[in-house]
Amino acid sequence: MAMIACIKFGKEQGAAFISHLDLIRVFERALRRAKLPLSFSEGFSPRPKLVFAHALGLGITSSGEYLDVALDEDVDPGEVFFRLKEALPSPFPLYDCAALPNGVTPAMAAITHASYVFTPEDESRILQINSMDTLISTRNRKGKVVTEDIRPHISLVEKTGSGVRVIVRAGSQKNVRPDALLAALGIEEPVPVHREDLYIETGGRLITPLMRTE
Repeated sequence: MAMIACIKFGKEQGAAFISHLDLIRVFERALRRAKLPLSFSEGFSPRPKLVFAHALGLGITSSGEYLDVALDEDVDPGEVFFRLKEALPSPFPLYDCAALPNGVTPAMAAITHASYVFTPEDESRILQINSMDTLISTRNRKGKVVTEDIRPHISLVEKTGSGVRVIVRAGSQKNVRPDALLAALGIEEPVPVHREDLYIETGGRLITPLMRTE
């Protein structure tokens, strides 16, 4: 493996209900069509070495998805971007590509936060989180009812031009799902949700996966 290409892409409305497994297939096919020097796993059925940052829930659009692709040759990130852009279906826009050093923490393990924009009919019901000390989420886990205060894991709630932006903990250590947040607020009607971006907390600030150095 010569390099890791970190690719930032989106999922538009036409792809919002594509499962994560189908998303992997889409990118495997596109990367092969792009004729990039992919690094493959060993074994009976070799697969391209791909690491997606954080699975997106069904029905959610996004402009902040990330994929790490291992390559066996050094390729200019601009060339990777151009080739893959030509090979991907239209509901998957490409935004950026960066070359990362070998040994960098995989995107899936590095993510700590996510930014979502909710567009409910009544925005005040989400904005009221700012005045709450607690926000209890209740869910079933292995047949048991589990309650959790998710308020400490919500770091920002603010009005934007397109809705209400909420930044929450996300990733392998702690993950606040949009549907769990809405349920905790007692919002039962469907609410359009868009994931703006994914972040890594480092040195007291949030950076995107494209900026990883270790």
